[in-house]
Amino acid sequence: MKKKEIGVYIDRTYKVVRQDLINRFKKARIDLTPEQWVILSKLENGRTSQTELASDSFKDKPTVSRIIDLLVKKNFVRKEQDPDDGRRSFIVLTNAGKSILEDAKAHVYASREKGWENLTIEEYEQLKGVLDKIFENYTK
Repeated sequence: MKKKEIGVYIDRTYKVVRQDLINRFKKARIDLTPEQWVILSKLENGRTSQTELASDSFKDKPTVSRIIDLLVKKNFVRKEQDPDDGRRSFIVLTNAGKSILEDAKAHVYASREKGWENLTIEEYEQLKGVLDKIFENYTK
């Protein structure tokens, strides 16, 4: 069996999923990008450091820093100095951030449902397993 370049398939899928979410947010007048949504969703359970956000979202630190700066400008998050380490700060959702996160959830969940529309639970689990194996191959 000839194995085709998997990156093309992953990339095209990522692009249509991202575009679907962009369109849903735009239609609902939600001022977020999918990347901003990811960062906000990681803050839902409380304050987090920028380093942890980068790790949890699989984004590099400069990208996360730019996203946070935009979210600060939009008043969706704020930075709080770590009282134990002045060089470190925590990122915290503001009330406006909590509100837009709640507003966006229905659109994110609807987008996910569209993606899983014709998949069985078994197919979903298989896909997740295959993607985990590919990820592990590149990260070990």
